[in-house]
Amino acid sequence: MGELAKRIAYEALLVAAAFAIGLVAVVAVAVYFKAPVTGMLEALLTSWATLPDMVAEYTAVLALTAAAFSIPLYAGLFNIGAEGSLYAGALVALWTALETGSLPLSLLAGIGAGISVSLLAGGLRVYLGVNEVLSTIMLNWILYWVLLYTVIVYLVDPTTPQRTLQVPVSARLPTIRGIPSTIIVSAAVMIALFIYVRMTRQGLLLRFSGANEEASRERGVNTRFYRLISMVIAGLLAGLAGAIHVLGYSYSIDVLGGTVRNYGFNGIGVALMGRNDPLGILAASFIFSTLLAGSQLVEPLYNVPKEGADLAIGIIVIALAAPEAFRIIYRYMKGWK
Repeated sequence: MGELAKRIAYEALLVAAAFAIGLVAVVAVAVYFKAPVTGMLEALLTSWATLPDMVAEYTAVLALTAAAFSIPLYAGLFNIGAEGSLYAGALVALWTALETGSLPLSLLAGIGAGISVSLLAGGLRVYLGVNEVLSTIMLNWILYWVLLYTVIVYLVDPTTPQRTLQVPVSARLPTIRGIPSTIIVSAAVMIALFIYVRMTRQGLLLRFSGANEEASRERGVNTRFYRLISMVIAGLLAGLAGAIHVLGYSYSIDVLGGTVRNYGFNGIGVALMGRNDPLGILAASFIFSTLLAGSQLVEPLYNVPKEGADLAIGIIVIALAAPEAFRIIYRYMKGWK
């Protein structure tokens, strides 16, 4: 059996084991709340048919935020700042849309905002040695409170004070033959990322600089440059995620930030589920999004609290993500010796 066949068989075994563990969790939750097991499983696994727009939107945004974590990881950086870059992208895209009514300008503004935030963290890491985990945690919180302040003070809809003014129709992403543009944009970006990372010289050098920084430098690779580029790409992806979410799905931001919250953090789990490969991440995003949307159905259908369904989903995600998480931890521990 070739190496590729062995890897496929190994990953298939891990996925089967993860879903077996998840099945046990779903059964336990269903029994505890006296719900039909088959009905609960159907709600969780087939939400792509009952809630297609929600699944498509979750998939689109989570794929981009997951990639915003995985691309810097290739370069040896642990970026958890996709959350903050997404806040910036969503807020600036919304504000631009309200001011100009232009879809292209709003998308570009959101992307630019995301890049600015990520570039700040990347610059602090590359030029000043500031740990990117610390800087991105602080930036996430700063941008969260900036988002809430701006939404409440400047953008709130006086007729519906629980949310902002809505994106004008002229600045909204269209639906193309019944398919949301958000998922089309996201899928195209993930394919482009796969080509960049796996099939280009620049992608090879980016991965090489993260796999062995010392060897890269000895061979003339500018590791600082590739680390900075990885953070620029991460900011672009997260800023785009925030922009397409607001311009193509929610059309507003609620005053508690719940409309845009946690996509960046959930993206880390999705990246690990997808083994940090762009196409794997796209598939993992669909699986995770289907489960998330399905958790919205179990309460009205079977009187199972959403938190109960989320518990089962969390166990599935942990089981799927754990092998990659352990691999990354092992690699970093080897580097510390």
